[in-house]
Amino acid sequence: METTTLIENLNSDLKNEWKHLRFYLHHASKITGLHCEEYKEFLLKSAASEMEHVTAFSDLIVGLGGTPTQESNEFPSLETPEDILCYAAKMEKEVFENYHTRMNEAEALGCAEGRWIVIFLEDQMKDSRQDLDHLKQILKNI
Repeated sequence: METTTLIENLNSDLKNEWKHLRFYLHHASKITGLHCEEYKEFLLKSAASEMEHVTAFSDLIVGLGGTPTQESNEFPSLETPEDILCYAAKMEKEVFENYHTRMNEAEALGCAEGRWIVIFLEDQMKDSRQDLDHLKQILKNI
């Protein structure tokens, strides 16, 4: 795999990170019902974490000689806390799997830069898996 192709794929991941950021911010503003303050706090905290991911991916892409995207993938506007958290869990599972694919692509570069990207993605996978596990715990009690 060439670095330019990997940059394109990392930009695809960045679109998902932008999506997550926008999703959490949007739903934090519109969530209602019992325990809405707790959910709002959780969603805003998640948005802050996603902002760190957006920044990290952008920095990585620039470091590889690319230009980070400012585009975002779309997401639905949901109404109930359960639907919002279920969709958040779905997003985290999706990116967790994407990062695994991206790690294989980075390893295919066969150089120190590829190894650095693998380490970067391992950290991203860890964050996404922890978020997914946390969402599953919350969803058990809804």
